[in-house]
Amino acid sequence: MKRFYFLVILICIGLFYLNAQGKRWKMERNTIVLGTGITHFLGDLGGGAKDAAHFFGIRDIDLIKTRPVISAKYRYRILENLALKSGLSWGIIAASDEASKSEGRRMRNLSFSSNIWEFSFQGEYYFFKEKESARYSFTSLTSIENFSAYVFTGFTAVYFNPKAELNGEKHALQPLGTEGQGIGDNPAPYSRIAYGIPIGIGAKYNLTKKLAVGIEISNTYTSSDYLDDVHDAYFDNDLIRAKHGDIAAALADRHLSIDGGVTQPYESGTRLRGGSKYNDAYIMTVVTLTYKIRKRLYGLPKY
Repeated sequence: MKRFYFLVILICIGLFYLNAQGKRWKMERNTIVLGTGITHFLGDLGGGAKDAAHFFGIRDIDLIKTRPVISAKYRYRILENLALKSGLSWGIIAASDEASKSEGRRMRNLSFSSNIWEFSFQGEYYFFKEKESARYSFTSLTSIENFSAYVFTGFTAVYFNPKAELNGEKHALQPLGTEGQGIGDNPAPYSRIAYGIPIGIGAKYNLTKKLAVGIEISNTYTSSDYLDDVHDAYFDNDLIRAKHGDIAAALADRHLSIDGGVTQPYESGTRLRGGSKYNDAYIMTVVTLTYKIRKRLYGLPKY
């Protein structure tokens, strides 16, 4: 009889331990994620040797115009392999036709840069879950159990304000109506707030019970084709000058002749300024530092 009770106790202890192990991830539901990295713009301006590739056009990345980004986000695990994450990012996107290997782009001779402020809300699915380790030691740092990987998507709101340089001074482009916005029957100036859908993949590696390092790569396709202030066709340069002044006219049409000389402005409606078929996108590659806010789950030891 004593053996029976002893066996029952052992079974209960075993079930409790397995249940505790299964719930250990709940102790790490809340995490802070800080990140720093680089951005690449995908749109009408700059890019590679061919026409704009848009969105997934990795060949169109202009490495010369690589710019920084930083972020701060909060992650909450709703299931063991599913998490929600939201937060803010600040970065810079930029592009220039000057260094493009495409002759058409070089002759267009447009450029821009813009700060972007991004608020994102994302869902993460862990296709490679990290294993929970009770203790960390020097040897455990090399364990594959510390590794996890995930894919993510969601919703992003982006504020942008494209600027271009003329004679050593930067000018905000949206108020200048460089494609005739606000003139006659043309549409009003575009909004400097866009919405986007990020698609990305990430991985992280636990250094301790509370700290992890990782990397995330995302491509965000936006609702706007004006992140670079370029959308469609040239507009009557004289009307732009009359409405917004000489600076607006100069920044609206900067194309060069084949021999490098400046030619007369293009005829209104010439469809060489941009392509209106696709909206703009940008890539972010971010190195992350994750801090786990560990909570004691009732009935579990606090290691």
